[in-house]
Amino acid sequence: MTTRRRQSLVRKPAGTGGRSERLVMAGCVLASSMVGLDGIMTTVALPAITADLDAGLTTQQWIVAAFLVALGGLLLAGGSLGDVHGPSRVLALGVAGFLAATLVVALAPTPGVLVGGRLLQGAAVALILPTVMAVLTTTFSGERRTRAISLWAAWSGVPVFAGPLIGGLLIDAVGWRAVYLAELPLIALTLLLLLRVLRPSPDRGRGGAVDAAGAALSVLTIGSAAFALIQGPRLGWSHPALAAATAVGFLTAAALVAWERRAANPVLPLGLFRNRGFAVLNLVTFLLYGGLIASGTYTVIYLQNGLGLHPAAAGVIGGIPLMVLSLLSGRLSVYADRWGGDRFVAAGSTLAGVAILLLLSVGLDTGAAVVLVLISVVVHGLGLAMLVAPLTSGVMSAVPDGRAGVASAVNNAVARIGSMVAIAVVGVVMTAQFTATLDAGLAGRPMAPGSHAAIAEAADRPLSTERTAGLPGEEAARLDRARAQASVAAFHTGMALSGGLTVAAGILALAGTRRRRGTVRYRSADTVGCPITGMRSHPGHRPWFSDRQPSR
Repeated sequence: MTTRRRQSLVRKPAGTGGRSERLVMAGCVLASSMVGLDGIMTTVALPAITADLDAGLTTQQWIVAAFLVALGGLLLAGGSLGDVHGPSRVLALGVAGFLAATLVVALAPTPGVLVGGRLLQGAAVALILPTVMAVLTTTFSGERRTRAISLWAAWSGVPVFAGPLIGGLLIDAVGWRAVYLAELPLIALTLLLLLRVLRPSPDRGRGGAVDAAGAALSVLTIGSAAFALIQGPRLGWSHPALAAATAVGFLTAAALVAWERRAANPVLPLGLFRNRGFAVLNLVTFLLYGGLIASGTYTVIYLQNGLGLHPAAAGVIGGIPLMVLSLLSGRLSVYADRWGGDRFVAAGSTLAGVAILLLLSVGLDTGAAVVLVLISVVVHGLGLAMLVAPLTSGVMSAVPDGRAGVASAVNNAVARIGSMVAIAVVGVVMTAQFTATLDAGLAGRPMAPGSHAAIAEAADRPLSTERTAGLPGEEAARLDRARAQASVAAFHTGMALSGGLTVAAGILALAGTRRRRGTVRYRSADTVGCPITGMRSHPGHRPWFSDRQPSR
């Protein structure tokens, strides 16, 4: 390869190399920040979105799940695209796609268009997250790389402190569309900055092929599962569409396994899962992030729809766990290296699970409920701060040195898939509990005309205690009381399941991941990442997709 073909990813005009590198850093920070900011503000905006579009819990689930389906299914393929075409080109493409998708979401006239926009956002983010890290590791080297990635991690977490409040205030003052419209200038600035300071290397990346078939099968498998779980309560579990979705899911899952076993560059390297430690830690991740994301999402919804908090207040409370994680993770990871990362993962998971289970005491008294939620989210954040870094280091240490990067990438994808499944399953369970409790509360008394329609509408908003309109006063009051009790019962059931998943992850981490001293090659204290996108890595290894090998 000639010297010309080895030239840097970054434009470095004479005497301005340092400035170019600072601009690269700024672009990568902005790219991560805009993704994290969008996720935080979307959660806060869910009640306002569904109220404006006359939708219910099913739409709220799809708004979150569509993003996770695309992201979880395409995250590994996004890294492969960076490998083939160069990370800078793919990063810019991802940011441009995110700009277009966010505009679709902001202007969406119907729930279907909005969910489609979220699906496109997830696909764009699958290009952004892996290539941000790759651009940093390609631009910087040695100790400067370690410092650059640490600075990226620190600055990318800044939105967690302001995002929930800003998003809530925008929703209160203007409406939910303002959240996405306000993102557009930031995304456009990020794109312009990246186009100015980054350029693809002349050899268009490292070459090879992208496993497009594996990526497509992944999305179909995850998407089929999401459709069956989310639409089940609405369509009825015997509906032909659910049977078809289930069949498609099983067929595409079987095809995915068969294809990946023989693919030259598999998007999902199945060979890694032959390692017991790696397999167990990924199961821990699946359960853990499922419980954490489901509890966080539904708590923010309940704070607004059930307890009547303003979006700004609910957003700030919901963001506290990430704030605690950002502040304490680095400090606690030092102790994880000293006392054992597996113990910290187990203890942190259990502590976070217990924090979620504290929410079973939340009732209809708004003041008392807010105090309990505040205690819960602070403890929840402490558990997160204990477990995130040692979980990453454990996953990377469980596999041979040359596979550490792709192991971390697979674990990040598993976290997204677990979150999607839990959002769907917890929603199904809450809806069933709400319906059962509401039916029991209204049983034995004649219903006024129009009550059945009001009950059906209430069933699609199980976490809402809004007053019933269009019924006689006494009948409406009776339905309101039953609905409030049913909403509390549904929330308790959802938190019991979410907390149970998180505690189960802690038990599994302790029982299934005992490692001998000296087997952890990557220290927890050295792993870094963005607290709001969830992407974590280690400054010492190559870009996470650059160690791809056949899975055989």
